Amino acid sequence: MATWTFSLMITNATDRELEVFQSQLEWGIWNTQDEENKKPVSIPPNTTLQALGIKASTGPNGYECSCSWRDKTQLGEKSYGTISLFLNVPQKSKNRSECLADHQLHVDSWEDLPEKGHNFVRSIIVTNKNA
Repeated sequence: MATWTFSLMITNATDRELEVFQSQLEWGIWNTQDEENKKPVSIPPNTTLQALGIKASTGPNGYECSCSWRDKTQLGEKSYGTISLFLNVPQKSKNRSECLADHQLHVDSWEDLPEKGHNFVRSIIVTNKNA
């Protein structure tokens, strides 16, 4: 039986690196850039890459995770904000997902997951609202 998967492509259209500062795996296996057990990664400025990948641990048994990125600042610089992702693709109940940005950061192109299904690819563009 096929493994359930999720992939998140992020285009970082800001002038700062977006670094992972929190990632939590509740169920499943990290599978970023198609490398098993590879956790979510940071995104350099003006770059697009697969920042997060997850798959069910064995067959059709779901996955659940959360991850947050923030801009990497130099001493004395004010942060642009954070991007937070939550995914829950369970075996039997409805899928849930959320991708939020705060402060100066803005996310374009996010679509919540449909209630059913188990293989998804999402792409987002992160911008600085004040740039």
